[in-house]
Amino acid sequence: MDKILVVDDEKKIRDLYKKLLTAEGYKVIEASNAAEANGLLMKDRIDVVLLDIKMPEIDGGEMYEVIKLFHRKSKVIVTSVYPLDEQKRIINDAADYYDKSQGYDALLDKIKRVLKDGKDGKGVY
Repeated sequence: MDKILVVDDEKKIRDLYKKLLTAEGYKVIEASNAAEANGLLMKDRIDVVLLDIKMPEIDGGEMYEVIKLFHRKSKVIVTSVYPLDEQKRIINDAADYYDKSQGYDALLDKIKRVLKDGKDGKGVY
């Protein structure tokens, strides 16, 4: 079963993603900040990280650099209210980008594509 880590400081977003993704058959764990996320990444194999950009203390851009250096097998989909161009400017080489206004079908499609690319050996890293 593919495992997804949702990293977002907003509980309602984490709860919504968890409900949606669990219903799709994914194992979902969640973190409310970057430090918590890093601890979870160190403990377990995570296939996809849904990473918010704007978080207190350590933002998504800094967390992405940690993932890129120490958790290279985890693919990152940036999830933000920022427009896609802005997301790509902040984090320029994530596996994909999701504007939270795009709808849940778009998020599911992006997750499925990133997981398939990872299994085909076409990772970003």
